[in-house]
Amino acid sequence: MILSFHPCIHGDENVIVAGRGPTPAEEALVRRADAIILPQGVREDLYDMCRRHCGRLFPDYDCRFAYPGKLGDIRLFRALGIPHPESLLFSDVADYRRRYPLERGVFPFRPPFIIKGNTGGEGNLVFRIHQPDQLEEILAIFAGMETSGFLGFLAQELIDHGGRDLRVVALHDQVFSYWRVQHDPAQFLTNLSAGGAIDAQSDRHLRRRAEALVRHLSQKSGINLAGIDLMFDAQERDAEPLMVEINYWFGRRFFGSSRVYYRHLLEAIQRWLGGFDRSWPNRVRVDGEA
Repeated sequence: MILSFHPCIHGDENVIVAGRGPTPAEEALVRRADAIILPQGVREDLYDMCRRHCGRLFPDYDCRFAYPGKLGDIRLFRALGIPHPESLLFSDVADYRRRYPLERGVFPFRPPFIIKGNTGGEGNLVFRIHQPDQLEEILAIFAGMETSGFLGFLAQELIDHGGRDLRVVALHDQVFSYWRVQHDPAQFLTNLSAGGAIDAQSDRHLRRRAEALVRHLSQKSGINLAGIDLMFDAQERDAEPLMVEINYWFGRRFFGSSRVYYRHLLEAIQRWLGGFDRSWPNRVRVDGEA
């Protein structure tokens, strides 16, 4: 039995678990399943239950939960030997104060450098630091977030990427890559929400190198559904791609529409299922299709 918890991908049995934990009846279904399809926003309790009872899950989110947040991304890159910008991780503001007391007037990196909160997307909680007063304002923001349980941030060297970085989307055995280009010199973020533009044509040779690094990450980690951000140092002619972060939930504007994205997702799931049994791909479909 192919069991799907995904609202748009249907299998032999379909269950929607939104904003709640799984029930005993759903656990019984999981125990019977030959393969399970999960939504990108799956909760950890549902994922853990599915992992306990079934060896075939799509997507594979073992690393998402073992290495949570942006700090987890860096820890995973370190564990796998993936090249990335030099980074320092802090469990909380007190940890930062212990290592870099205000009275010493020392930064983790030579300014300008980057400070990132452990959570957030689309450039949220990402700041370019130039001077002490600015850093103090950001640390005050993080201290306030800690009262609500949002802990951790990182400092990272600033890479001159020439106003563009790469998004590589991994869909099982396939990758899609495009540049995110920022034409406003006053804006250092390249996110589409920050005014970045999609360029899926330029410098194919560089995109291939970034794609190869993402495939390497997938092979080593099992990650098979994510949008991975990378960049090249524009000041180094032969620079290698640097992996910046992993986005398990990512925008779909590159695909043109959610409908097109879900078609690609369905085909990826079908290829994944076909690796176990040639008849299984025919047992899943996109919602609304016969």
